[in-house]
Amino acid sequence: MNTLDEVQSAFQRYILADDSPGAIHTAVREQYGLSATARLAIYHRAYRSRLRQALCEAYDKTWTYVGDDMFAELANGYIAEHPSRHANLRWFGGGLSAHAAVALSDYPFIAELAELEWSLSLAFDAPDEAPLAAADLADIPPEAWSGLRFGLHPSVHLLDMHWNAVALWQALAVGAEPPEPEQSNGATHWLVWRQGEQPHFRSLPVVEANALYRIAEGATFGEVCAAAGEEAMLALAGYLQHWLAQGLLLKR
Repeated sequence: MNTLDEVQSAFQRYILADDSPGAIHTAVREQYGLSATARLAIYHRAYRSRLRQALCEAYDKTWTYVGDDMFAELANGYIAEHPSRHANLRWFGGGLSAHAAVALSDYPFIAELAELEWSLSLAFDAPDEAPLAAADLADIPPEAWSGLRFGLHPSVHLLDMHWNAVALWQALAVGAEPPEPEQSNGATHWLVWRQGEQPHFRSLPVVEANALYRIAEGATFGEVCAAAGEEAMLALAGYLQHWLAQGLLLKR
């Protein structure tokens, strides 16, 4: 290797790979009683250690719940299968929940706990965008409402859960003993969003959840109402007031 670019590229390949040092070995000298292999290994291990630390920071509740050993195994598997694609470590852990669903398939509530935790962090970091307020809709004539399209605020996340992951998170958040994992009879729907500077979450009735999913898909308000049915009109009116008060909507 004759150029700095070649040395840097070879070093990067070694740091990112899980195999032997390869070509970079010839560019490193023995020093301070450490062989080239031992010196390189320090950087190889340190990189993975930093990735594990980033996952621990992003998923501190999940880490606390499963314990050091299981979380280390989960993190090591994730690091091996999902190389970092971002310059900012903040985004490295985005696929951990999906990885946990496969790697810990006997414990599906762990994946749901991780999904909730990541969604809360995304809500906190979401871009600042002014949400719709009730006053913004005051002058819209009745005949125009059916064609309105709303968007969801960037902090909004809709989760479908089958376990009591929220109860697990709530216990862990206050340092209490988590309840036993419990599977629900069907999917439960949860809303995660940021109001002010604080992430929040709450459960959603089926009608409200379906309406928000349709809004996320780009449906007009008339289509949202038609899908809900006439018997849900009054409920939808109430939901709309809540959405505006909680800063969930944008106007498309």
